[in-house]
Amino acid sequence: MPRELKSSKSKKYFCSKSCQTKWRNEYFSGEKHPNWKGGFFREYREILTKGGAKPVCKLCGLKDKRLLVAHHKDKNHKNHDVENLVWLCLNCHYLVHNYNQELETKSKFNNKIKSV
Repeated sequence: MPRELKSSKSKKYFCSKSCQTKWRNEYFSGEKHPNWKGGFFREYREILTKGGAKPVCKLCGLKDKRLLVAHHKDKNHKNHDVENLVWLCLNCHYLVHNYNQELETKSKFNNKIKSV
């Protein structure tokens, strides 16, 4: 057991993965999570769904709901207007925010989103 504690990132030792998951979910979910930013994630999805937006990535056409996220067109996370939100798959969402190798391509992504 002491060897396991030395290699543990959390400095905790659990009897099973199940116990570890219960602990992690209790202490690192919602407001307790270090990356918590107000909890609007579910609200964005609901706004898009209730607003009639079909769950399809606006850039690549992916239809897998598990991989879709809500993207703010104007990048203002406090603007919850359905016209400001668009469905993007995780890959396209990453590209829209982080693709800096070719500014022309990034501009095309952003222009395509704004036109939707």
